[in-house]
Amino acid sequence: MTTFSPVPADTRRAVVRIVATEMTKISRAMARVHGDDVIEYFVFTALWVLNSSHLIGDQRYVQLKSIPPDVLRKPASIEELRAALPMPADILQTYVKRLLEKGLAEEVSGKLVVPTAVFTQPEMLQGTSELYESVVQMVTSMRAAGFSFGD
Repeated sequence: MTTFSPVPADTRRAVVRIVATEMTKISRAMARVHGDDVIEYFVFTALWVLNSSHLIGDQRYVQLKSIPPDVLRKPASIEELRAALPMPADILQTYVKRLLEKGLAEEVSGKLVVPTAVFTQPEMLQGTSELYESVVQMVTSMRAAGFSFGD
């Protein structure tokens, strides 16, 4: 006798609404560190993601204050940044220049990197904690809407 698993309810619209709501809240909260400039937040975030995505899963850098050293950060070209975060070149250049002027990014051999020291600042550590709490809330809301992570 063949047994079929029940078809899960279609909760796509609810889940997308939850994710979009949390993304908006997160963007607003994280933009505070960037003078309430959400575009600066996105450019900054895209850059540090490019610098450190190869470290995902590295257990040495999973805790809040276990920040990867500069030597492990992979510098990114402006082209890689533009591919990760499509926007007009002049706008991207303006924000990259601003990050460099603020010390939130550095040039290394013609490429860009967010230095480790930036992530040790109290407001960055607080932002990381807030982002984590938002993700926990989002996962809780998604589960309540019927979404399963396969667990």
